Formats: sequence, structure tokens, C-alpha cells
Amino acid sequence: MSFVRHSKRTLRTPCKDCKQKGERYLAHDTAYSDEYCEDCKVTGKLIIVDADTMLPHFLTCGKDSGKRQDDELNKVDGAEVENKALPAPTPAPAPAPVAGAEAEALNALRTLIGTPQIDRAEVERIAREVVGGVVFPTKTVVVRDNEQREIEGSTHVQLEDVLYTLMGGEYALMVGPAGSGKSSIARQCAEALGLEYYSVSLSPQTPASQVMGYMQATGDYVGTLFRQAYEHGGVFHFDELDNAHPSVLAVINDALASESAAFPDGMVKKHDDFLALASANTYGRGANRTYVARQQLDAATLDRFAVITIGYDEALEETACKATGADDATVRNVLRFVRKVRKNADKNGITQTVISPRASIGMCKMLRAGLSWDKAVEFRLRRGLDDATWTKLTT
Repeated sequence: MSFVRHSKRTLRTPCKDCKQKGERYLAHDTAYSDEYCEDCKVTGKLIIVDADTMLPHFLTCGKDSGKRQDDELNKVDGAEVENKALPAPTPAPAPAPVAGAEAEALNALRTLIGTPQIDRAEVERIAREVVGGVVFPTKTVVVRDNEQREIEGSTHVQLEDVLYTLMGGEYALMVGPAGSGKSSIARQCAEALGLEYYSVSLSPQTPASQVMGYMQATGDYVGTLFRQAYEHGGVFHFDELDNAHPSVLAVINDALASESAAFPDGMVKKHDDFLALASANTYGRGANRTYVARQQLDAATLDRFAVITIGYDEALEETACKATGADDATVRNVLRFVRKVRKNADKNGITQTVISPRASIGMCKMLRAGLSWDKAVEFRLRRGLDDATWTKLTT
């Protein structure tokens, strides 16, 4: 179950039925994939969610917990939402008896919502999805080995994809532009799974000894973070995989492919809780006009990974901009301008610059510190682009 916040609406007026005054959002329920939102770039039926729990408001509305989501939407003043083309929710099947991990998830969900007068069938339906791991735009709850963990802070909308891949026993290669949140996803995967996180940034100069370790002249073995994760368990992140030397990739490939690996001090068995993922800016086919120094990856290396394309999460971008302390008007203006430039770059095939969320976050920081708008744009967006290119990006 995944809800993606609709970018246009924050509802601060009290609910007409339950009179709750807390902030509510319009959000897309991605379980319904028939409707596509051009603004949010996602598919999903529009519903109303509570800001503090990111759960459907109709679940906590005390007057009629079983009301239709689209009926609730139609009562929002000025929402300007057309619901006629949206599919009606499929009635939930009769719930099976709840026991074990599902019972724990059910109780945890009731505590989270704080409303005991909720339709049991609906709560149990959600609880079963919590058992598999539920991802929200700003909150992630994962249940693994009968233990529920909620990740602190904001999470990328595609964290769910990477988590399911790792939990399924696959290695994951995240491919996306600079600033798309790949490293943050890697760290939060470890947090969600309750494992230690390790990482190494690869380059053409990274030696194999930085991955596998080496023997000193005294005969003592000098270990590495990779050895620690491989032998004792943990999530290991190979950052900039497409920037590594082929000989190092061959060593990594051999260790990932086998149940044990040859380290300088002997054979080591791979731990059952060893999970690996990597990130790259390209798909391993070599350099392109944007990432000119990337290496072509060997087919055997690529074959070890499930490849997941990571895009910019605009809901997460907005959250990060607000976290800078900039006022709401500044955040709105920055996001509107940066996203216009980003869209024009894609439309015109301009590849010599990357317009990532770092640009909008950086502008918010600069403006809050007192820098002028023109200088913030020049320093964080234009960055020396010629007049002709800049005109294409801004008009």
C-alpha cells in the first residue's frame, strides 16, 4: 500500500463530519492504477489522508468509518477534484483470523491511528499489508522477523522497490541521475531491515585491497568494511559502480556470485544476512554526454544485479526544501522555477547540466541566508551556462 501526496492541495479546513482540524492532504492511492496524474507523475485514485499518520482520513472519521473515499473528497471546499472517472474501490474480502505477526501489526496500527472505533475488516486489511512492508512518501513501516520498524525522517517513493528486491534475496543496482537519492535509499534499507550499513565509493583508482583487505609484512590481515559485512552480515553499498576499475569489479563479482570468497587470509563464508546493493549514474554501457567518465560494466557483473531505475521524488524534494527553514512562499517559488528548468532540460535534450533536488534545496538555503534570487539562481542553477542554453532552459 502506497500513498503519494498530490502536489497541489493541503486541506486545513475542518472535516465536515468529524470536525477534526488537523492538516489533511490529497494523495494518490497507487493501488488503483487506472488514473494518471500529470502533475505528480504517478498513477492512483485521489483520496484524503491525515498529515500526521499518512493514512486515509475516512478510517479515522468518527461519523462513518466505512464511507466511500470519493464521497469524502466531494465534501472538500474548493478541492476542484473530478472523481467521476476514478474507479470505485473493490470491497475488501472477509478477513481471515488474525494471529501471530499479523496480530502484532494490527495492534501497532491501532496504536498509530489512535482510534479504536475503526472498522475491523478495513484495519485488518491494512495490517496484512503492513506485514509485507508499507511505504509512504514521508513514512516507511517495515515488518521483518515479526518486528516492526518505522524509518525516521522522509523516505524516497522507490524505497519500497529496493527493499522488496533485497528481501527477495537479490542484489540491487540503482541507476539514476545525480541527486536522485540513491545513497539515502541504501542507508534507509539497512535501517528498515535492522542491519548495519557499510559503503565504499568506487573510482578507477580504487584498489582491490580496499574491498578485500591485505596482509601486512608482519603476517597480520588488515580487514575492510566489505569483509565485515560479508562475514558478519549487513547491507553493503557499492557507490559509483560504473566508475570502478574492471579488475576490482571482477573481484566483487566473484564474491557476490559465491557462498564463500577468497580473502587474503583465507576462505570466508558469506553470512546469511549479507545484502548488497550498488548505485550508478548509467546502465553500465559506458560514458554518455552527461556522465563522461563512466566505465562500461562487464556483462557478468551486471548479471548479478536487478537493475532499478531511480527518478527524482518531488514530494521528497519539497519536504527537504521545507526542512531548510525557508518560508512557504520561498519554497513554492523555488520549486516552481527549478522544476520548470528541469522540464525544459529534458524537453530540449540539454545534457551538459543536471538539475537535481540539490539545486532547489541549495537555493532555499541561500535565500534563507539572505542571498538575492538572481545570485542564488546563478550560483546553483545556471553555473556558467551560455546564454543560448540558458534561454532554452528558462523560456
